Amino acid sequence: MIYLDNSATSFPKPKEVYDSYKNAIKYYHSNPGRGGYENSIATADKIYEIREKTAAFFGEKNAENVIFTANCTTAINMVLKGLLKPGDHVLISDLEHNAVVRVIEHLKRYSSIEYDIFETDFYDDAKTLKSLRMSLKAQTKLVFCTHASNVLGVCMPIEQIGSFCKQNNLYFAVDGAQSGGILPLDMQRQHIDFLCLAPHKGLFAPMGTGLLIGDGSILDTILQGGTGSQSLNLSQPSFLPDKLESGTANVCGIIAMGAGIDFIEKHGRERIYQTDFSHISAFWKALNEIPEMDTYYRLDVARQCAPVFSFNVHGIESEVVADMLANKGICVRAGFHCAPLAHKKIGTTQGGTVRISPSFFTNVNEINYTISTIKNLLLNF
Repeated sequence: MIYLDNSATSFPKPKEVYDSYKNAIKYYHSNPGRGGYENSIATADKIYEIREKTAAFFGEKNAENVIFTANCTTAINMVLKGLLKPGDHVLISDLEHNAVVRVIEHLKRYSSIEYDIFETDFYDDAKTLKSLRMSLKAQTKLVFCTHASNVLGVCMPIEQIGSFCKQNNLYFAVDGAQSGGILPLDMQRQHIDFLCLAPHKGLFAPMGTGLLIGDGSILDTILQGGTGSQSLNLSQPSFLPDKLESGTANVCGIIAMGAGIDFIEKHGRERIYQTDFSHISAFWKALNEIPEMDTYYRLDVARQCAPVFSFNVHGIESEVVADMLANKGICVRAGFHCAPLAHKKIGTTQGGTVRISPSFFTNVNEINYTISTIKNLLLNF
């Protein structure tokens, strides 16, 4: 099997992640913060160790501002539903995933929240920032944008957007699902107030892990319950991380995520990115030269991109192409990738795209085989 669907979830994981998960089940089997006995305390200490490691990795000063969630979508909901009040206005980009769009549309319908979509330019950051500035309203409270498109890999100029938000007293939230662990993300330098992440992708963690990083003390809770603290108080604790972490933690997933961060730091995030980018570049160079192929993002003039590449074959539906590749042992994704705004932008709302997303563990032989298979499918169709 050649796995090229890492933008959905990474596979394979590093051996260290598998080992860490297995050891966590065996040695950190007690509920953290729920008992005064040795293993419960050891488990709580281990979770806090990962919290500190995660904070350092993403440039967050306070470890308590690292909130473990079920997934990135949960983190996004926590920000949008916990921060916004009736009458507030939000700006989102025209590349957003449904994890953002559906939430903000729900809030518009049922909570009197307004939002507008600002236009991005793939190659000119100044145009993107101008569109953002022109979309600003007096009641704008938050800018929420993806760091990297899950359809195209296109990166947003989040440091410039963060500076804009800081200058205009706006909150800035970033969907880093496709970039966390792969591209530079620094809460302080990029002026990010809330960072939502999918560790099971770029951090090589198991599925069922998510992260919200930021000062959650200003958010209203969307989930309440047991925290192991202040149990006689019928109100949710007001301090972090307990305020936003109700219920039993995904201990094994969190510990395995820590091993994923260790793996990235050992091998170097930049080295991992350059490997990923070389794979994407090979796909783009090979397929962009074929007249019967449509590609949607020019890597030859791109500033930076996540390791995500979309294409279509003239006259063949994206799902058919994906099925053909699956029959050859190649795993890709076809369709709309839960991102209707991006497909509207590039004109693919009729059939979506075929999406390829390699990883650090993809090798050159797999890339070459996939390219030749795509070419052969085109010739024989």
